[in-house]
Amino acid sequence: MNNNLHNAKEIKKPVLYGGVLSSFLIVLFVYTSLNKIIDHNLFKTVLQSAPLLHNVAGVIAGILPVIELVIALLLFIPVTRLKGFCLSFFLLLLFTVYLVYMVVTTPNLPCNCGGVLKNLTWRQHIFFNLFFMLVSLAGIFLHRKAGDTLSSPPP
Repeated sequence: MNNNLHNAKEIKKPVLYGGVLSSFLIVLFVYTSLNKIIDHNLFKTVLQSAPLLHNVAGVIAGILPVIELVIALLLFIPVTRLKGFCLSFFLLLLFTVYLVYMVVTTPNLPCNCGGVLKNLTWRQHIFFNLFFMLVSLAGIFLHRKAGDTLSSPPP
């Protein structure tokens, strides 16, 4: 019996930490999505002026906030949390690659961010994204460490 209690405690830690990590990502994606929705015209205008994205600005402006909300929902639901962690890592990776490309190729970059993120420089934003990519990777690792426990609804 004592061994079962110890095993339960070992499983609960990854579940708890995974929940905390998913909460950070949920806040990030809901915040950024709502910011894009509230200032939709500004977001679309910024994308239209961005190198590489101006031709698809309308599509990105319409789809990206929805994708961010879907990722937040996947992270919220325990049975889909692993998919949410994976998609959040992938989306952050894409955006970070774009930011690095912009920093390397474009001098005098204007700030395109909204909300509290507009106070970050492009390089700071890259590190901000790298931090949340690590959060996503830690969530994937914890999910796999705990096995199906993180995918199961609470008892």
